[in-house]
Amino acid sequence: MFKWSKLSLLMVVILFSQFAKAEISLKDLGVDETPVSLTPAQVKQQEVMEVRHSKLKTHEKLGLVTLGLMTATLLTGNSALDSNMHMYLGMTTGLLYYTTAYYSLTAPKPAGIVDRGAIKWHKALAWIHFPAMVLAPILGYMYKRNEDNGKKSSSLVKQHSAIAGIGFGAFALSATLMTIEF
Repeated sequence: MFKWSKLSLLMVVILFSQFAKAEISLKDLGVDETPVSLTPAQVKQQEVMEVRHSKLKTHEKLGLVTLGLMTATLLTGNSALDSNMHMYLGMTTGLLYYTTAYYSLTAPKPAGIVDRGAIKWHKALAWIHFPAMVLAPILGYMYKRNEDNGKKSSSLVKQHSAIAGIGFGAFALSATLMTIEF
């Protein structure tokens, strides 16, 4: 078997460098170098798509963080841990949830884009988790207030954890649809 010595490797590198070009151009790669001129409408459309892309990427990242916080909130809800921890996690989750929704709702949608597949389901599930995220904090506040005042909660107020669980399930499924390709 042939062994390369340091001297022979150095010779190969020197020979190769004598024949190699110093710089590779776009033309060498087969790319046309003429500048592309866009119409003002195309420039505007490109700007809209960049804003949309940026907002939806932020929506995606915040959604995953929200899912993590929502999980922690649910895990602290029925435990013997300090109920204030659950309350503060719930408030943080709610604020992050609405911030995440803001980025989705304010992302411009150019004409002609039709939702289908996983995105259609992702948006449909919002009709479940959004009302739950409105009701759960209100019911949680009412439950905590009644508990602190020694009052008995109504049957609706007692549904705080069930409504939060439904919202969590819809939100988790919604995130899963966008994270895992089916």
